[in-house]
Amino acid sequence: MITVGLSPWVTLRKGDPSFQLQGDFAVTNRAGILITPDCPGEHKWIIQQCLEHGWIEAVAAVPRTDPTLMWEILKQ
Repeated sequence: MITVGLSPWVTLRKGDPSFQLQGDFAVTNRAGILITPDCPGEHKWIIQQCLEHGWIEAVAAVPRTDPTLMWEILKQ
């Protein structure tokens, strides 16, 4: 017997209502991709191309009970 339950995690993608966090002075994405300066140039170019074509996306996994997510749901 297999029991399936509701996941405690929600995956947010760029463009979803709770993908951004808003503070007193700034709005920032919950998730992103950081390419460090020591990454070889040819790899940076490949990653940039993948991002531009949508083959790599920034996503965030947040708890379903996250208060900012709940506020966005309540606003709808």
